[in-house]
Amino acid sequence: MPDLIDLTLLLAEEPKRVFNAWMDPREHAQFTGGGLATIEPWTGGRFTAFEGEMHGIFLGVDVGVRIVQTWRTPEFPPESRDSRLTVTFEPAPGGTKLRIQHADVPPRLLRKLQKGWESNYLKPLSKYFVPGMKGSKKAAAPKAAAPAKPVSASVKAMAKVALVPVKALAKIAAKAAAATKVSRKPAKKPAAAKKAVKPAKKPAPAKKAAKPASKKEKKALKKAAKKAAKKALKHRGRK
Repeated sequence: MPDLIDLTLLLAEEPKRVFNAWMDPREHAQFTGGGLATIEPWTGGRFTAFEGEMHGIFLGVDVGVRIVQTWRTPEFPPESRDSRLTVTFEPAPGGTKLRIQHADVPPRLLRKLQKGWESNYLKPLSKYFVPGMKGSKKAAAPKAAAPAKPVSASVKAMAKVALVPVKALAKIAAKAAAATKVSRKPAKKPAAAKKAVKPAKKPAPAKKAAKPASKKEKKALKKAAKKAAKKALKHRGRK
């Protein structure tokens, strides 16, 4: 058919995921970059894209498999009927084969609309569903590590010099670690000491010996003794 646009695209995502993105108004506007979209995802529901410039009615919706709808823009001649758009989402190795078939296109708009499908849908979708991008759930392959740069002779010499104190410090650190391990061990409890013998009580200090009497004291004692003897004799005589 001369008025048919038929385009295919392989995408790195499963069919249902691509279908959901196409039928979600927010994602549809996001991957096309065409502004506001309105999508009622059921048979008889309305479809608009690019701020209402493209519009139509869903004639059939097979979830995750196919969409059939009318499609029209203000550029269509008034006498032209609505075109018919069929979008299929077929499983393919590594993802989805997206196929866009646009029939009943006015002949003078055929080339322009084909370029529009390529620039507004195919290219954006291929970027949107690249592995690791926001539209795809697949993670990007990790980048290979860059090869190490060769070390110059001067740098090697500096490294040798720098290693000397490092080794010495390592030995000191090892000794310190060993010491801390020893110190962390709980000390053994000392054996119970024998009961100390109580010291003997100190003897009471001896009384000081009486000093010998002096000559005067002796005389006085004798006199006193004589007086006492005389009194005793007198007393006996009276009896």
